[in-house]
Amino acid sequence: MPDKLNIPDQEDILATNERLTTENARLTAELTAATELLETAQAQGAEATQRAEALAKRLETVELAAKVAGEEIARLKAENAQLTGKMADFNAAVAAEVQKLGLRPKAAEHKQPPADADLTPTQRVLAAKGVGSLAELSPKT
Repeated sequence: MPDKLNIPDQEDILATNERLTTENARLTAELTAATELLETAQAQGAEATQRAEALAKRLETVELAAKVAGEEIARLKAENAQLTGKMADFNAAVAAEVQKLGLRPKAAEHKQPPADADLTPTQRVLAAKGVGSLAELSPKT
């Protein structure tokens, strides 16, 4: 006769059923918690995506404004260079006219006198003319 079959009795079946029911409840609770975490993560991901899209639009606006400002700076630099050239030409023309009138270039320059109250009137004039002595003020012949 074949070996006696090992058939579990009712108590073994009930114990196995109880163990599996407990494990099923634990796994169901873990699945529920994981599902909640997944839903929370998906909601946060959707919110982050919306914020990223909004920031990308703002970045486009800022980049466009920076580009426009850069172009304006380049235009103003070119205009400034042009005006500086024109000013140099104007200064040269004025200097030529001043020389035609017989004025010395040093005499045409005007410097503000120093605010130092300890200087004598002569020293103030010398400082304003940019010379160190009265001899330098006299015409050289």
